[in-house]
Amino acid sequence: MKRDEMFEKLLEVIEELKFEAEDKPIIVEGIKDVKSLKNLGIEGTFIVVAKTPIYLIADELIRRRVKEVILLTDYDRRGRVLAKAIIEEFRSRGIKVNTKIRNEIFIYTHSGIRDIESLYSYINKRLF
Repeated sequence: MKRDEMFEKLLEVIEELKFEAEDKPIIVEGIKDVKSLKNLGIEGTFIVVAKTPIYLIADELIRRRVKEVILLTDYDRRGRVLAKAIIEEFRSRGIKVNTKIRNEIFIYTHSGIRDIESLYSYINKRLF
């Protein structure tokens, strides 16, 4: 797939994220991730996991009767470890974890970003 086609696919993934975020919370690592996603026009509920134990987040999601979340942790080692822990904890509690969008962002950026906070600048540079 050519670079232009990959970028078009990335934009489609962002549109899918906008739609999915209407009724599913987005799990991110930090506040800069939220800012990047909001700059891309993504609205919804953001859950920042930086300093909160995962089991407490799962407790709150269950209390709110949340059935599914969108996982957007970073692509570095810490983000991968965190993603694995979140997936294990949430799934064991009956919360579906959508990792499709996270994986597609990584693929369609050619592994060109290491964190979600870089997504806005990555896209912005290619649009203008």
